[in-house]
Amino acid sequence: MTRRGFIAAGSALSYARILGANDRLRVGLVGAGGRGTYVARYAKEFGNADIAAFADIYQPRIDKAKQELNANGDAHRDFRELLNRKDIDAVVIGAPDHWHVPMTVAAVAAGKDVYVEKPLTHSVEEGRTVIDAVRKSGRIVQVGYQQRSYPHMAQARELIQGGRIGTVTQVLTWWNQNYMNREEPRIDVSKLEWQQFLGNACPREFDPWRYSQWRWFWDYGNGTLTDLFSHWIDTVHWVMGDSVPTEARGQGSRFLIPWYECPDTVSVELTYPKNFQVSYVSTMVTGMEDGGILFRGTEGTLRLTRPFIEVYPEKGVDDKRTHVRKASLTVDAKREGTIDHVLNWMDCIKTRKQPNAPVESSVDAANAAHWGNEAIRSGRAISTPPADGAWLPLFNGRDLDGWIQDTPGLWSVRDGMIVGKHTGLKWNDFLRTRDTYEDFELALEFRLLNGEGNSGVQFRSVNDLQPHELFGYQADIGQQYWGCLYDESRRRKILAQAPAPAIEKIDKNGWHTYVVKALGNHITITLDGMRTVDYTETERGILKRGLIALQVHAGPGIEVWFRNIRIKELA
Repeated sequence: MTRRGFIAAGSALSYARILGANDRLRVGLVGAGGRGTYVARYAKEFGNADIAAFADIYQPRIDKAKQELNANGDAHRDFRELLNRKDIDAVVIGAPDHWHVPMTVAAVAAGKDVYVEKPLTHSVEEGRTVIDAVRKSGRIVQVGYQQRSYPHMAQARELIQGGRIGTVTQVLTWWNQNYMNREEPRIDVSKLEWQQFLGNACPREFDPWRYSQWRWFWDYGNGTLTDLFSHWIDTVHWVMGDSVPTEARGQGSRFLIPWYECPDTVSVELTYPKNFQVSYVSTMVTGMEDGGILFRGTEGTLRLTRPFIEVYPEKGVDDKRTHVRKASLTVDAKREGTIDHVLNWMDCIKTRKQPNAPVESSVDAANAAHWGNEAIRSGRAISTPPADGAWLPLFNGRDLDGWIQDTPGLWSVRDGMIVGKHTGLKWNDFLRTRDTYEDFELALEFRLLNGEGNSGVQFRSVNDLQPHELFGYQADIGQQYWGCLYDESRRRKILAQAPAPAIEKIDKNGWHTYVVKALGNHITITLDGMRTVDYTETERGILKRGLIALQVHAGPGIEVWFRNIRIKELA
C-alpha cells in the first residue's frame, strides 16, 4: 500500500445485493489459500453468495476457510469432485498458476461460471486452449485483474483516452516487495496431497519452499512478472487500447534470494504498435514505494495507483526540491477494487454480459509477462508474437543424407529409424548434421535397446580437432541421466539434473520423446511431456550456434534407435 490508504470497505449491508435472498448463488472455492478465501469472502459479504463447498489439497486450509466462510460447507480434497456437483453454480479458483487453465477448462466444461485469479495462463501456449474452451462453453469467466473495476482507474482511462495528458509515448511501471529473511515454511505433509499439487508439473520430492512459495519456481509460477507486472500491464493495455507488444527486452538476476528459481530483481521493456513504450522495474528485497504506473504524455503526466490518481500538467510551476509540478487533479479510491470486481462477475452471471476482465484480454496480459520472462532468460530481444519457422524433418526415413558419420557402418537406417550400434568402443561416436542451428525447437523419439548403456542428443555443438569429440550441450539418455542436461567435453558436468521421481518409473527399454528448446541463454528439455530441465546459461562465451548430433557412448555394446527427428527454427 502506498502513501494514501483506502477508505474502509464498510458494511456489506450498505451495498445492493446482486441476487435476491431466495436466489442466492451457490459458489465453490477451489484453492482455499489466502487469495481464494479473500475473493470468496467478498462474494459472500457483498454479493450474498452461499460459499457452499471447498476444495484444497491441504486440509488445514480447508479448515481455516470453512471457519471464515461457512462452517457447514462441504470439503473436497479433489477439485473434480466439487465440479461434478449439480448444486454448485460457480467457482472461485485461487490455486497456483499452473492449475489456472486446467481448472478453468474443467469448470466451464462442467457448466460452472468462474472467477479465476491472475495470471490466467502459465505459458503462452495455454492461451488458445482457454479462450476456445470458454467461448465454446458460453460460461462467464472473470479473471482477477481487478484494476478494471476500480472507478478511479476507469476515470484515469477516460482522461487519457480523452487527451487530458496529450499523446503518451512512455509508461513507467514498478512494484517492489520484501521477501527477505523468510523462515522455512512448516507444512504438515501428512495433511497435504503433494502429487495433486504438482499436477502436470515435473514429478519431484516434496519441498516446503516449492509448496508455500510456488510463485518463485518456474514449474508453478513465473515470478514477479506474472504475479505483479501482469496486473499493471493489463491496466496499460486497457487504458492505451493496445494489448500485443511488438518486442520485449529484459534483464533479471537472483542477487539476494538464491533459494528461489525466478529472479528477485528485474527490468523489462515492451514496445507497442501505437508508438509507446512500457517499462517495468521490480525488486523483492525492499517494499519501498510499492507499486504504481506513470503515464508520460505531451501535455502532462498521470500517476495511477490502486489508492489514487494524480495528474501533473506539463505547463506549470515546479517544486524547487522535487522538480514535480503541483497536481491539477487528485482522485482517491473509495474502496478495494476486488469488491467491485467480484460484484461485476456476479452481475454478469445474472445478465450473461461479458465481465470487465474477460479471458481474451487476460491472455494478452499474461502473454506480455511471459514474453518479458523469455527476454530475461534468453538474454535477447523477443519479437512478439514470435514468427517461428515451420517444422522440418532432419531425417528422411530412408538414408543418412544430411548427416556425417564418425565411424562408417556404426550408424545405419532400418525400418524408418536411425540405428546406432556397436559391440564395444573405446571412444564416443557421433552422427552429426551438416548444418548448424542457433535458436530452435528440436523434437525426436528414441529407444535405448534393453535400457543398457548411454546415449544422447548433442546440440549447439562444435567439432574438436580430436576425432570422436564434440563440444556442446547434450540431452542425456541412459542410466541415471535420463532427462538431464550435460555439457559434453567442454565443462564436463551436469548442468541440470532431472528429479529422481520424474524418471524412476519410465520404461528404460521403451520409446520416449525428447523436445529440446534453445532460445538464447534459455534451454528446456521435455521428456515424455515432463519438463525435466529449465536452465538459464549464465556463463559468458558459451556458443549459441552449432550442429546437432546423435551419440553412442564408449564402453560395452549398445544399440539405440531414433525416429521422427524434426526441427523448428525460432525467430
